This record gives sequence, structure tokens and C-alpha cells, in this order.
Amino acid sequence: MARIQLAPDIEFKMDIELKEIDAGTRDYDVQQYKKEILAVFNDRLKRAFPEGFKISSIEFGLDTGWHEELKLPGDDSPVVT
Repeated sequence: MARIQLAPDIEFKMDIELKEIDAGTRDYDVQQYKKEILAVFNDRLKRAFPEGFKISSIEFGLDTGWHEELKLPGDDSPVVT
């Protein structure tokens, strides 16, 4: 087995239910939920990479919709890049 290390600069879209947070919420308010967001994110990473992972830094903010630009007109499927 080979051990591989990747260090990409990646943005993730993550749907998560948080009270008082919606599309009109300011980024500042999202910052107040870092602990809850990070717990969900870490749980997903543990399932995806059971061998282990390391996070060097994290920035929190609302989805800006950049991924929607990758869709073709009429395509309602989720974007996976």
C-alpha cells in the first residue's frame, strides 16, 4: 500500500441545518457556529478518509454559489467537480 499526501486548496459545499442561519445571514453570524460546522465537516471527512486526514486551516463563510456556474442550462443535478 502506498501512502499519498495531497495538499489542495479546496472549497466544499455543505448543506447543514443551523438555527437562525439562512441565505440572508451575514458571514459574521456564521462564524458563531464554527464548532457545530466543524463537527459535521470532520465527521464527513472521517467517513470519506478512514485512514486519516489533517486540516491545516479552515475559513468559514456562506456559500457564494460559485459551483452553480459549472452547471449546463437545464441541468438540475448536483455539481461534483
